[in-house]
Amino acid sequence: MAMALDGVRVLDLTRLLPGGVCTMILADMGADIIKVEDPVGGDYARWMQPQVDGMGAFFRTSNRNKRSIVINLKTEDGQQVFHKLVESADVVLEGFRPSVTKRLKVDYDTLKMINPRIVYCSLSGWGQDGPYQNKSGHDLNYVALGGIQGSTRTPHPLGAQIADVGASYVGVMAICAALFKRERTGDGDYVDVSLFESAMPFAIVQFVESLTAGFRGGDGTLTGRLACYEVYYSQDVQPMTLAALEPKFWANFCHTVERPEWLEIHHDPQKQTQLKSAIQVMFRTKTAEEWNDLLANADCCFTLVTAPEDVIHDAQVKARQAAGISENGIPWMRSPARFRSDEFSIGDVPEYGEHTTAILSEAGYSDEDIAQLQASGAVGLKK
Repeated sequence: MAMALDGVRVLDLTRLLPGGVCTMILADMGADIIKVEDPVGGDYARWMQPQVDGMGAFFRTSNRNKRSIVINLKTEDGQQVFHKLVESADVVLEGFRPSVTKRLKVDYDTLKMINPRIVYCSLSGWGQDGPYQNKSGHDLNYVALGGIQGSTRTPHPLGAQIADVGASYVGVMAICAALFKRERTGDGDYVDVSLFESAMPFAIVQFVESLTAGFRGGDGTLTGRLACYEVYYSQDVQPMTLAALEPKFWANFCHTVERPEWLEIHHDPQKQTQLKSAIQVMFRTKTAEEWNDLLANADCCFTLVTAPEDVIHDAQVKARQAAGISENGIPWMRSPARFRSDEFSIGDVPEYGEHTTAILSEAGYSDEDIAQLQASGAVGLKK
């Protein structure tokens, strides 16, 4: 059965999280992902802890259905090999700091001369221009400057990689859009994806409220101002979420917990502190399980806070096969983009340089050529 991206070949020069998740989703859609790794260990995620059978667990989770080739892009022969692969590729994805690709001769201007139809996507921390383009950064920095942490009452590490995974999704969206454009025009394009800018829309409500209504920090509608949209604690000190923003959900909540007097003060700005306190006192009278039994099906936007290790046990996750752990102990998450015609499968994770010979053969290199390239240090074969 044909998949959405069958026949699309992607050369992936990235490491770690954003590029790995981006090409994982593309692979799940049927794209042929060729992971281009350097001769000094390849993707760092391969060796990071925790490990399963000698390979980083996160690498295993985010690199299914891909192939691996080792190319030394610091050598002229290695650059020529990559250029040869570009001839038959559709997409190049890279995650270097700006200016590195030009030094390695794998920049867009160089590659489009080889293949004018190439779609080239850069994933970088701050974008390809601007005063921060060469600054270092991690997810914590991007969400800090993007207004996300500033929207919370107590800024802290969020426990999730918002900018990294957000950029993965933006990369998938932009690549697919550029491929669609190419089908109409015949020309490839260059896509500049900033992790920082990918994080910003996650705080778009707070951004608008702060500039128009003057809300600051944790005063926003969705950041703690309202009692109906808050985290509370049960008798057994388990966190629970209530998000009864709309009147109908709030009414369902109030009727279920037999507090009709709360109905009229739903959004009353003068009563929110008092209302929060009253709700918290009430929630302390039962265990989280007891509250879940009462409210989970009351149609009032109530859920328990679930620890990462417990997500795979949730009934909704199981029903949709959204995540799980394989027989050999490797966690997996299904790509959120689903096609009715596709069948999801968890394919193999490539060993370091596992497909070097096969990929070079597909590109037209003879066994003798491959041996010479290996001897010169331009490519690496699986050991």
